[in-house]
Amino acid sequence: MRIVKRWVLLLLFGASCLPVSSCRPLLKEVFKAPKVRIVDIGIAGNPFQSRGPVEAILHLAVNNPNSYALTVAGVAYSATVGTRLVADGERTVEIRIEPSGVTVVEVPVRLQTDVFADALRDVLEARAVSYEFNGSVGVVAPVVGLIRVPYSRTGTIDPMDILRRKGIGFN
Repeated sequence: MRIVKRWVLLLLFGASCLPVSSCRPLLKEVFKAPKVRIVDIGIAGNPFQSRGPVEAILHLAVNNPNSYALTVAGVAYSATVGTRLVADGERTVEIRIEPSGVTVVEVPVRLQTDVFADALRDVLEARAVSYEFNGSVGVVAPVVGLIRVPYSRTGTIDPMDILRRKGIGFN
């Protein structure tokens, strides 16, 4: 009986000393990385009348394919309009992402006022300018810890199209 107890203790001690990297294949089967996509990018208020910093709202859909909840800990972002970097930073947010579901995370993004004004002039002069929004969502997962899930969206800004969507038309 005493020999059996020693073997059990030895096995338990040996198992606890295994490097975590040997558990990675098991964790990959248990943990599925969430997917993040940009649903919408909106401007809060009227950027033409704003005297202070302009704020955009980034709407990110976070899809959790796991059978357990995850937590968003923060969102890093950067935004470029034409060749100008108009926003860059990180917001700390704590949002629960339900199991096997999609949760929309809204992130306020503060645009650099002077650079945004210059980019806006470029858009109005060029009639269409490219933009790029990208970054990552920090998700806290059990055992795995914090992981970064990247997102990105590119496109063009057409001021006439924006005005038409707002109900302002020109003949």
